[in-house]
Amino acid sequence: MTSAKPAARRLASALAVCAVVASGCATFQKPTWPWSKTPAADAEKDIDRQLGENADSEVISSEYTPPSEDIGWDYFKGDNVKKRWKKMVGRGPSEPVARKALAEADTLYREGKFKEAIAKYKVAIDRWPDSVIEEDALWQLAESYFFTDQYPKAEDQYDELVKKYANTKYLDRIAQRQFVIAQYWIAVDQKSHLPVIVPNLFDRSRPIFDTQGRALKTYDHVRINDPRGPLADDSIMAQANAHFLDRQWLDADYFYGLLRSEYPDSDFLLQAHLLGLQSKLRAYQGPGYEGGILDEAEILAEQVLVQFPDQLGREEEDRVEQTRAEIAAQQAQRHWNRAEFYAKGKHYSSARIYYALIARDYPKTQLAQQAREKYLGIKDKADVSDDPLPLLSRVLNPDSLKEAELDAMAEAETQIARQDESGIAPPRF
Repeated sequence: MTSAKPAARRLASALAVCAVVASGCATFQKPTWPWSKTPAADAEKDIDRQLGENADSEVISSEYTPPSEDIGWDYFKGDNVKKRWKKMVGRGPSEPVARKALAEADTLYREGKFKEAIAKYKVAIDRWPDSVIEEDALWQLAESYFFTDQYPKAEDQYDELVKKYANTKYLDRIAQRQFVIAQYWIAVDQKSHLPVIVPNLFDRSRPIFDTQGRALKTYDHVRINDPRGPLADDSIMAQANAHFLDRQWLDADYFYGLLRSEYPDSDFLLQAHLLGLQSKLRAYQGPGYEGGILDEAEILAEQVLVQFPDQLGREEEDRVEQTRAEIAAQQAQRHWNRAEFYAKGKHYSSARIYYALIARDYPKTQLAQQAREKYLGIKDKADVSDDPLPLLSRVLNPDSLKEAELDAMAEAETQIARQDESGIAPPRF
């Protein structure tokens, strides 16, 4: 019996507390602090002010810096100085102010008042950075610039949004906007081209300098920001075509090759092969220059015929065969020039090698028959010695032959390394 009394008292106390709380919830009033000397009405106004737009948020802003007594070099950094200045002039982080500015800007945006909305979106971005509010405001700010035909500013904002929020929910729409802007700039530049150093001072829809260069950079943004998006291969193809039309063959070849390697399922794959083949052939500068790109063109021509037998039309197939013949003629010319060089210096062994290569590898070229005749003409000739006094060299410089042999081996290794595509060899220069 004695142990039941304390339990009953605790139960009664709990019921009493619940009754007080229930009655208080129904008629809750703001308390009047006993130490306050101001009337209750003034206290209520003070509380309302504290809960207004300048109230502290539960979310800590990225610009918030806890007070510290240690003043180091970071105190004088530009960002920290800027934050202190904004706080001093009353523009410090404030989530309520940012939300209010964003709501007002959205209202102006829906009404079509884009210029007025731009200023409000900037306030929202400035007052609550690194947040969903800033992400939405950046997107809407870029859209406002887009619909007022300020495409350079719009593209800058789209790119800034992706840089700051890599996984933003607006990524697909940003790629679409940037692709359209790049297309517009390419078309404008083709219609009224301005030299790179001549500024554009009147049309705010195009960049101040180098419209085409800015368009190509925007295509890069589409691909880099969303590499597996639906417009990634479109942007590469558009960029490659722009270089091709501008007769920048090496750049065009690079982007066609990038599409072939990175997007093998692209709808532009066949075009990338055909135009890439033409780019390689036109980038070749002649037998006096490096011929690696000619070898690549020969491989690519074979690849086109093997990989797309059902997609090539008759005209396209004939064009590829004609290109193969042209490549063979160029390769034969390179061998011919080397053979003639060695034959003129009476290094007949080397000359015979290149004449034989022409006859064997390129029998359908015009130089093939001449190479056979030249080969037969020097078939039995011995090479001239580069050392007119071999016995004297053996006495005065006995290591000369060994040094020459080592030099020849080193040169051969270098040539082999340059032709090695395994990735193990040193880089090709």
